[in-house]
This record gives sequence, structure tokens and C-alpha cells, in this order.
Amino acid sequence: MEAPAGAVPDGAACPRAAEDILLLLMRGMHAALLPTWLTLAHAKGVAVPHACLVPLLEQGMGKPALREKLLPVLGERGRWLVAQNPEWISKYVAGSDDAAAVDLAWNTGGPPQRAAALRAMRSADPAAALATLQGGWAQEAADLRAALLPCLEVGLSLADEPFLEAALDDKRKEVRGIARELLAALPGSQLSARCAARMDALLTLLPRGEGQLPALEVSLPEACDKAMKRDGVGVENPYHMGEKQAWLFNMMQCVPPSHWSERWEQPPAGVLQVLQANDFGRVLQEGLVHAVGLSARAGDGQAADWFVAIHASKVPNARVLSARFADMAMALPPSGRERVLHAWLECGNGSGVPDALLLARSMASEGGAQVSLASSRLLLGRLQQMMREKDTPGYGMKYEFETMAGLLDIGEMEYLEQGWPEPDWAHWDNWRQLVDELKEALRFKNTLHRSFTDNKE
Repeated sequence: MEAPAGAVPDGAACPRAAEDILLLLMRGMHAALLPTWLTLAHAKGVAVPHACLVPLLEQGMGKPALREKLLPVLGERGRWLVAQNPEWISKYVAGSDDAAAVDLAWNTGGPPQRAAALRAMRSADPAAALATLQGGWAQEAADLRAALLPCLEVGLSLADEPFLEAALDDKRKEVRGIARELLAALPGSQLSARCAARMDALLTLLPRGEGQLPALEVSLPEACDKAMKRDGVGVENPYHMGEKQAWLFNMMQCVPPSHWSERWEQPPAGVLQVLQANDFGRVLQEGLVHAVGLSARAGDGQAADWFVAIHASKVPNARVLSARFADMAMALPPSGRERVLHAWLECGNGSGVPDALLLARSMASEGGAQVSLASSRLLLGRLQQMMREKDTPGYGMKYEFETMAGLLDIGEMEYLEQGWPEPDWAHWDNWRQLVDELKEALRFKNTLHRSFTDNKE
């Protein structure tokens, strides 16, 4: 098994202090910070010490997120160990550029192994991987086609469009749905262009007085023809809308948000205000939210602007501002995620705060993330506010404290002592243990970071 892209060489010595911290993590002390250790090791060019390899490889077998962090820091010995164990190969092949191991998983593995192998092939050579998939596509079982097609999101480009267009005619509903999703996420796709043209024919902007936003006039589609159905119109009606409203929703899902900004010459906030003023605003906004999520997956540089604007505009629809929306924001690059997190936290006590905490929890679960001091102060302030609003911590509060331990900045520790209720607060004893554990975890994380600069043997 050869080194995956970005892997550190075996000769990169791990500082003794960092190895000691790793052993503590593996024994269960602040175990949630293990991904943070692996992320720092990769950044510092440090390989996992030999004595820790086998336990970590075993631990990663049931944890895909951990395997992703572990692969780049296995070193030469770790990769050799993986190659000796067929069970490890089947799980760790997704990060391997060993053609023989990938071919073996593709030709003999079960659905998860074949999907992992296809993703590895796409990472190495998207065109060759597509050709391999096409070669046996007609013979694949329907369930396997549905498992393999999402792998094309790795390295997705217009070169994949003809194959995905053909998949719109697949006999299996799930396959057709996945093809539509990928085409809608593909910048410049014909599917998006077709849906945009249909929507442009239905939406008309009417100018108003100077300084006022234009009004939107919406015409419902008269019918849903065969071509529209092929593009997914009429297939999904998750909110039990009227039939023609659902058609609007389905088409809006597939139109890149930037289309409306450019066509209407409005920033994201202006587009949202125009939509909100219309009787069909909620339907159109729900479709737009889905499209925003796809634009984030496609790497649209302006996607974060839409995530921020949707909350700032106070979209009056609880279904839009949901856990699903926070999940969508995870497709943004780290800088975009933090910008969205910061903006949502600043929304006050409305929908922005719960969504921000859901986003923060997802960011923390990936390990290695650490937000800026400014965002850390906001997060800690929200946590302290929740404390004051409750007499005792509910079960869910434990997860909020764990999120803070994973995300808060530990470069300047003084702010961690500020803003807490006074010790004479009537409910302080109910919260003291959680607060003490948080501070101890952050001190440990500070020690973890510093351990990689410790040159003592």
C-alpha cells in the first residue's frame, strides 16, 4: 500500500511529549480529541508512533471519520501493516493509491468496498474511473448502481454529464434521483439550464418606485410534460404542497442561486426579499435552500453569502431553518463554515442560534477544528446564556459543553474565565462539574497543541 496524497513519511519523528499525549488519548482521557491529535500530526509532518499503529488501525475499522484522519499519518510501517491484513485493506483502501489494492477491492469487494475503491479511483483519475464504471454499468444490480453513482461527486465535472444524463432514464428511482442531484450540483449542467429556462418563463420582475425592490409575478406551470418529469419535476413533494406548487419547488431546487442574483441584479438578501413578498415565496425559498446546499457541495465561492443571508432575512418557515440546513453548511470550506457560524451566532436568540449550535457540533465532530477567538467568545457567551436560562443542565447540555471543548480557541486562555455566573448563583452547584470539565479539557487541548513543539526526548 503506497502513501496517499499528502501522507507523511515514516521518518518524521513524533515528539516524545506528543506521543505521551497520544497514549493518554488512546487510554480514554479526553478521547474526543484524538482526531485533533491526528490532524495536528499531519500538519506537522509527524507519523503515528509504531507502538500505537495496531490499536489505532483497529479503532478506525468502525469509524470512517477516524480512518480519514489516520490514513495520512500512518507512515511507511503503518501502510505496510495495512497491506498484510485483508480486513484492513477493505476498509482503508479508500485512501490508498495502490492500484493493486484498489483493483482487488473493486473486483472482489462488497458494495461498501467497491464504492470506496471507486472513490479512490476518482481521486486518482476521474476520467479513468468513469470509464471503469461505464464498462460494467449495464450488468450492475440496481442496488449497487445506487451505491456507486454517488461516488462520481469526487472529481465531478462536465465530462461526467453525458453518463449522468443517461442515468436520468435508469429503471431504478433511486438512481434517477442521484443523477439529478449530481447534475444539479454540477456547474454549467444542461439540467440546471433547462430548469432555469422554465423558471425564467414563470417568474417576472415588475419594477416599482425608486429605491424599492421590484415585485415578483409568478405564473404556475400549466402542465408537467415528459421532459420535465425526466428532470425530476413532479417526483418529490416533501411538504405536501399543491401539485403545481411542488413543480415550482422541484425546478427551483435545480437552479443555481447565483442565477437569480445575476438575472435580477440583486445580492442574496435582495433575492430573498423579492421572494418573500410573493404569495409563493415559501415554496420558492424552500427550493432555493436546497439549491444553496448543492452550490456549497459544488464549491461555489458565494455559497456562504447565501447561508448568511437566509438567516439574516428571517425566513418565516421553520422547515427551511432546520438541522438539514446546518448539515448543508458543512459542505463549505472551513473558512466559509466559520463565517456562517459567526453570522448565525450574531442573529440573536432566534433560529440562528440553534442552527449555529448544530453547525458547531458537526464542526467539532470532525476533529482538529478550532474557530477564531472572536467566534469562540460568541460560542462561549451562548453557552453561558443557556446556563442562566436553566436551573439544571438537561441531557443535551453535555453535548454542548463537549462541542465547546472541541472548537474553542486555546491560544489565549483568559477569556475562558470570563462571563460565568458568580459562585453565589443559586444554581451554580448544578453546573459546576460541567464547567470544570470544560476548562480541564481546554487546558488539555492546549497541552496537546504545545506537545508537538516539545523537542525533549
